[in-house]
Amino acid sequence: MISVDESFLPIKKRFNKKYHLKEVLAHLGNPQTAIKTINVVGTNGKGSVTRFLALALAQRYPKVGVFSSPAFFYQNERIAINQTLISDQDLRQYLAMVQPWIEQYQLTFFEIWTLIAILYFCDQKVDLAIVEAGIGGVKDVTYLFSNQIATLLTMVGFDHEEVLGTDIETILTNKVLMAKPKTKLYVSSDNIKYLISIEKILKDQQVEIVLGEIIDDEVLYQQANKGLVKTFLSQEFQINDFDFLKAPPLLGRFQVLQTEPLLIVDGAHNPAGIEALIKSFINKYPNKDPVVIVGCSAHKDYQTNLKVLSNHFSKLYVTAFDHFQSWNLDQVMIGEKIGDWKTFLQTQLANNCDVLVCGSLYFIPLVEQWYYNYH
Repeated sequence: MISVDESFLPIKKRFNKKYHLKEVLAHLGNPQTAIKTINVVGTNGKGSVTRFLALALAQRYPKVGVFSSPAFFYQNERIAINQTLISDQDLRQYLAMVQPWIEQYQLTFFEIWTLIAILYFCDQKVDLAIVEAGIGGVKDVTYLFSNQIATLLTMVGFDHEEVLGTDIETILTNKVLMAKPKTKLYVSSDNIKYLISIEKILKDQQVEIVLGEIIDDEVLYQQANKGLVKTFLSQEFQINDFDFLKAPPLLGRFQVLQTEPLLIVDGAHNPAGIEALIKSFINKYPNKDPVVIVGCSAHKDYQTNLKVLSNHFSKLYVTAFDHFQSWNLDQVMIGEKIGDWKTFLQTQLANNCDVLVCGSLYFIPLVEQWYYNYH
């Protein structure tokens, strides 16, 4: 497997004023139109919903493609068929294949991955693909998957405002317009407060809106995610066996690495995600006041994240981490700063302290890797 630390793609550029993948696909004969697609959009919960859908549909179809992000340990995690990750050999071959288009059209990081996924899924003749948006919806290149079965909308909140906008109506518009005309949009129950706005946005699109149910779960933020998946699968695929919802969580999503003392890692990195994490933690562990360690990306609203955390937990620590997205601790004014988070974390566990680690999905994998090596 190709580590996320390896410089695999020839470019790290994330955004352009104009994107050109549509032109490349047109030149290739629009192969994406052959792929029946379930689109997943939202601010939080996309990864979990994508995972649950994949587990369920893989029991019914021989080849269910999954395109998701970000990668956790290995680059290969972004593209899979029925839980089998794309091989190193295939990844390198497809990258070589699209190299001329990268250079000619100045494709961005996510455009390259999307192009590789489309070509791979077509060559493998997948029955359908579950496609998780990178950022947003209608402005995201995953919108180019036009053979749409339906769209699932997870919890919506503030994140990536520099791309999606700074007000909730603009963010909602970007995300819900992922739903193509005359299709269905399945809406997570934690978006019920936005239903009127969603209906207004889609009033001329002939999109049927279906509200997902809620399933009891001790991790509160998974209740709406699992309910959304259940509603969608029962209505669109007549699936009635939901044992797959008991599967272990996605890596880095309220993941309990050990219980005594407690060590939980969670990739909550925006205000809505932090709020959901806190509610879930208090619900499951009402009598614990853990040591909280936070590592955030520089472009996130980390000041709000830290204010919310400090209102609920008395022992809040912040740390930088080895990644180009890591924040500058000199600009962080909330929480006690720690330099060597590995030594600090090891000491806390050795002293029998419960620990909750949260923040960037670039930081959480580093913590997990350290933990597995340490143990």
